[in-house]
Amino acid sequence: MSSPLPESWPGRLLLDRSHIWHPFTQMKEHEQDPPIPVIAGEGCDLVLANGNRVLDGISSWWTCLHGHGHPKLMAALERQGAKLDHVIFAGFTHEPAIELAARLRTKLPPNLTRCFFSDNGSTAVEVALKMAFQAQLQKGQAQRTRFGALHMGYHGDTLGAVGVGELDNFMTGLFRPLLLRCDRLAVPEDPRREFDSNLDGWAEALEVAQQGIRSFFGIHGDELAAFIAEPLLQAAGGMRMWPPELLVELRAQCDLFGVYLILDEVMTGFGRTGSFFAHSQAEIAPDLLCLSKGLTGGVMPLSLTLATEEIYGCFWADYAEGKAFLHGHSYTANPLACAVACASLALFDEQPVMEQAARLSETMKSAWGRLLDLPGVRRPRILGTVAAAQLVDPATGAPYSSKSRFGWRLHRRALDAGLLIRPIGDCLYFMPPLGTPPDRAEEAVETISNLLK
Repeated sequence: MSSPLPESWPGRLLLDRSHIWHPFTQMKEHEQDPPIPVIAGEGCDLVLANGNRVLDGISSWWTCLHGHGHPKLMAALERQGAKLDHVIFAGFTHEPAIELAARLRTKLPPNLTRCFFSDNGSTAVEVALKMAFQAQLQKGQAQRTRFGALHMGYHGDTLGAVGVGELDNFMTGLFRPLLLRCDRLAVPEDPRREFDSNLDGWAEALEVAQQGIRSFFGIHGDELAAFIAEPLLQAAGGMRMWPPELLVELRAQCDLFGVYLILDEVMTGFGRTGSFFAHSQAEIAPDLLCLSKGLTGGVMPLSLTLATEEIYGCFWADYAEGKAFLHGHSYTANPLACAVACASLALFDEQPVMEQAARLSETMKSAWGRLLDLPGVRRPRILGTVAAAQLVDPATGAPYSSKSRFGWRLHRRALDAGLLIRPIGDCLYFMPPLGTPPDRAEEAVETISNLLK
């Protein structure tokens, strides 16, 4: 960092290094390069302990929708805290959970009538996988013991979620012996999202991909309990933007073979992709929908798994029949988190959130397209307020060696320039809060351009 830390922070960082285990981190590196202290969040900015302000260009791991410290979300948290902090949700209920279910009903496909609460994106996926398997079993489909998923998918870090994620990447291959049985389908990226793309032969390639989905279900469809996918955008897989026509084909094949379709909108939901939910761009509805991250505007941990009445009916029986869905978490439907989620959803009704997001997207599109002029950038692309590109060595045109840590070095340089970005391997992406002023987004892209130059 370019500015010195206050004198109280070196001691705190020593305590951090002595006791705290950070996520997605080789902790040995923190011996020489300690984590960066953040003391406040204001709007689209984070305030560092050294006094620097940085634009949150990754929405704090894709969670922050409206900006940090939004007054209406903070007020909802305070009001609920004065009434009820938490209560067991088995056999009890409370107003914030009921209100949240009612508010979501107006934004969900009509077939999704049942809400199951949990804590984060991984658990929302675990719930969906278990529901799908148990529902099929209780319908007499005992042969459906496998799941289908997309190559390059990511659905969280608990073992069930890892089992339907990309098996051959650095995060999951280690756990192969412990995982679910899963069959994977590859889909192409959508060149229409790219700047200056060549669409020659795209119609034919799309038809080949659709036929590939039909062939996949012809081979595996009778054994699948469900197929899970991140609609239109595979985020952790490298911001892969894939065609809505293939989501339509997935829906059709799931219907044909009696397979439940699970859509993981943990990252893509709540306006990120240009629509409130990404799947609406394909004009289809899933059987199970997983939500988290932006559900509370990034303020509190909370997730939901939405299910159809048909799935719910598979569990409806006398207690002695043993068909209940016996799953839960200590903080299921936490009232504080539910109250904040209600306030976040209310902002979409009371303020022009989607219109602001559309203006932000247009500004980002204009600015991001200029990265085409840089020799170290390939395939710049955008979907809603998510912009991405591949980083290459300008001298060779090849991706940087992972040992060079180019993305990490770019991240640290950007922090000194007032911007938080965190490339995924050779994928650079920019995903600010929806409430980011367009001029700030344009400045951020200019910062990225100058650093790459």
